[in-house]
Amino acid sequence: MRKKIGTVLDEELLLKAKQVALMQKRSFSQLLEDALKSYLSNFDRKKGVVNATRGSMNLPPEKLKAILEEEGVFEA
Repeated sequence: MRKKIGTVLDEELLLKAKQVALMQKRSFSQLLEDALKSYLSNFDRKKGVVNATRGSMNLPPEKLKAILEEEGVFEA
């Protein structure tokens, strides 16, 4: 079910979003809905990774610190 809402947005942000919607030949509502879906999807994914891996490294803090201080740990 779709529901009508009211909100307040920055004027420049609103103008740019409406321009993008026009360029993409879709409604402003659809652009806003897609943007919100994308944001929430990314939010859930980040939260899920944190919760899923919480406590998976059972290391004392001093050992973790030693690993992080090893040369080359942060190199690609």
